[in-house]
Amino acid sequence: MHEKTLTVRIEPEWKEKIEKMAAERIETKSSLIREALIDFIRRETELKEIKKIVAKKFAMNKISFEELIEIVGYKEARKIAFYVQTAKRSFVEGLR
Repeated sequence: MHEKTLTVRIEPEWKEKIEKMAAERIETKSSLIREALIDFIRRETELKEIKKIVAKKFAMNKISFEELIEIVGYKEARKIAFYVQTAKRSFVEGLR
């Protein structure tokens, strides 16, 4: 696999922390940042899948809005509820 270079701007205090951590772990800054970025992307991808599953369960009335809030937080639950209501309303209007 051919790796590509990615340039990132970062505040000086974070750069120092990265340098210190890389030295403590006996790693390069690049490998430390690569590992952190890959972990972040994996977590975000998994979270996106979880949200899809939970939204589907909410749309099918298998979980309540309160349970939805507990799983994804209030702000995300409101978005999901809005989209579910919009889709249901659109479906009903389409049947008319």
